[in-house]
Amino acid sequence: MKVLVAPPVTEGQDGSINSMAIEGELVIDPGPCSCDARDCVGAFSFIGAASGRLTTQAVIADLPFLDIREFRTIVVNGCCRECGRDGYADQMVRESRFTANRWPVGSVVGRRDGYAFLQERGTGY
Repeated sequence: MKVLVAPPVTEGQDGSINSMAIEGELVIDPGPCSCDARDCVGAFSFIGAASGRLTTQAVIADLPFLDIREFRTIVVNGCCRECGRDGYADQMVRESRFTANRWPVGSVVGRRDGYAFLQERGTGY
């Protein structure tokens, strides 16, 4: 199953870093944010499934041992207990799967204005 994982941490020329999530950790695409706040972290970040930490980038990976039921359980039991209770877990699973399936394995994606976009195309399948 294609999923999103946290990238290695890199530092930009301005001193900013791309990820607070743990390298290789499953990350979730929360999808478009419904709030109107201009600086909402949901508009520009993916969420670490275990740590709940944010990352502005994700790498598409293939984890053949993971199935959709297990992935949903990880989302609900990990960072998004409230989302699972409020019914948003399924939406986050769908958004994450949609994003992961849009581009080849190894691609680096970012988020802008609540939507994922391709930063670097991978060469996998």
